[in-house]
Amino acid sequence: MKHFILSIFFLQAVIALQAQSLKPIKQPSIGLHFFYNDVETAQRIKASSLNDVLKNGNWNTANNMQGGFGLDYLQGLTSNIDLIGTFNASWADYLQPSGSYFGSSHFLMDVSAGAHFKLLSDKYFVSPFLLFKANYQKYQTFNGLSLAPGVGLQFTLFKESYVLTTIEYRASLSSTISNQFYYSVGFATNIGNKKPKPVKVVPPQPVKEAPKLISDIKIMVSDEATGQALPYTEVTLNGPEGKKLSGTTDANGQVVFNQLTAADYTVQGILNNINTTSQSISKADFESKTINVNISHNDPRFTLSGVVINKTRNLPEGGAEINVSNLTKHSLTTKLSKAGDGTFLAQMEAGSDFTVVGKKADYISNIEKVSTKGLNRSATLYVKLELGIEEAKVGQSIVLNNIYFETGKALIKADYSTDLDKLIQFLNDNPATRLEIQGHTDNTGSVKLNNKLSQARAESVVKYLNIKGISMSRLTAKGYGQTQPLVTNTTEAGRQQNRRVEMKVIQ
Repeated sequence: MKHFILSIFFLQAVIALQAQSLKPIKQPSIGLHFFYNDVETAQRIKASSLNDVLKNGNWNTANNMQGGFGLDYLQGLTSNIDLIGTFNASWADYLQPSGSYFGSSHFLMDVSAGAHFKLLSDKYFVSPFLLFKANYQKYQTFNGLSLAPGVGLQFTLFKESYVLTTIEYRASLSSTISNQFYYSVGFATNIGNKKPKPVKVVPPQPVKEAPKLISDIKIMVSDEATGQALPYTEVTLNGPEGKKLSGTTDANGQVVFNQLTAADYTVQGILNNINTTSQSISKADFESKTINVNISHNDPRFTLSGVVINKTRNLPEGGAEINVSNLTKHSLTTKLSKAGDGTFLAQMEAGSDFTVVGKKADYISNIEKVSTKGLNRSATLYVKLELGIEEAKVGQSIVLNNIYFETGKALIKADYSTDLDKLIQFLNDNPATRLEIQGHTDNTGSVKLNNKLSQARAESVVKYLNIKGISMSRLTAKGYGQTQPLVTNTTEAGRQQNRRVEMKVIQ
């Protein structure tokens, strides 16, 4: 025992002398901690195995462990190694190596010395560390040595105080003391002040100014899978002292930053919430008048490249809300068509079916179907679509071409009548609008029969809309028979065009 204590003192003296020569980082610190000793779990592991203890849930709980308080002394050796000494005291019922308790609570003392090997220095708020300590323990007539490897976390507060938590496994080197797990949490603070280093004043030397190098930086962004240029990519150029420049790639996937002074820069872009690769630029690159940088973007989705066309005027329409519904994965993406050119972009997942519909006050939109099933992402990036919308103002009539009936009857062929969904969407998007649903026929048959058929077909459409949730107060059915042909009834094509359903906005 005497040899062990003398060895510890000798080790501390050697380390202290070495620490002085290395100018330790952490100032001397003292602290107070609370700990738990867990002998029972260690005994169970020794009797069976760690796997059996974990598998059977036999790890000891905190309320069955032996607790106490202790003192800490810490001294920095290097920026990543701290020396540690602890003194612990508790009143415990000691579980002996034989598996039996001593029988009553007595004073348990242990003294440890070792080091914390930190993964990060004290300048970081959180620093994980490995620890290794030698421990001497005394309880009544029992005493002995153990080695304690472990892990811990250090939280640095205000550069001079620390919260430390540790978990150790104390492996006994003596037959008189037991193996044990040791858990602690405590607080330590510096007890010494750092002496400021003397500032060496160096007289300024005359510096010859080198000519400034100035270059343009041209950045090209491309799709990683297809190599296609990517417009609308937000590109950021990060320079010295927090300098930051931003730009958006054009239709050719390029953005240029002009007349930049030589410095170190990094380039990165973002498109559809996914970052591009990054690229570094050094001062040496400024020997060229133009610095070309290529970065790539990896998005496994397809891009829907759409344009909204006002069918009433045959012009692009901006300001329309576009809903892209993934019918396979039950998700929804909403975009807005751009003013001027009516374009919009949306991302579409692979292997999915979609519907695309527009929404704008006093407009009715087509419902288009798109699919990425069977498309190869390495060969295809863009899926193009034209979405038609028509003005639907008060007094205006719109032909609903895709509503079909059984021949000579008012029974709707719902599976083929896609304009019914278009009509429902319009009425839901414009809840104050009222419509007159009009039925029209060609001149085949008697006037009386055609009037009756056109009225019945208009009423069938109204009933269908009502079943789908549209209030009857918003709908009126009116049959016009053969009185309002769009073209002459002299050909079959003309007669087919005249057999139709129209909607007229009446409010």
